[in-house]
Amino acid sequence: MKLLLIRHGDPDYELDSLTPTGQKEAELLADRLAGMSISECYVSTMGRAVKTAEPTLRRLGYRAVPCDWLREFSIPVLRPDRGGDYSRVPWDWLPQDWLSEPIFLDPVRWREHPVFRSAGV
Repeated sequence: MKLLLIRHGDPDYELDSLTPTGQKEAELLADRLAGMSISECYVSTMGRAVKTAEPTLRRLGYRAVPCDWLREFSIPVLRPDRGGDYSRVPWDWLPQDWLSEPIFLDPVRWREHPVFRSAGV
């Protein structure tokens, strides 16, 4: 079994949709996934996620199961790249931030890092 996690295309956060670039990315994603054998599709209920999935679902003739729990959530966490500033979401970190400390890549111990412990994760 393979599990594909796909983040939304370039977002228009104000409209909870996609920019024209994001719409193009969604179409390119559909091209990429069209030849794959996919048995189930789940999607966040956020507009930008739904809009990203639409071209692929249309091409495959599928319907996605909407899952509210796939929505982004906000937790105040310290950003390693900003020396103590808080970020609303940890996925705003850059890849080098995640790679800077091996504990972030530990599937169990990542919660022990002070950044996540202080946020109550």
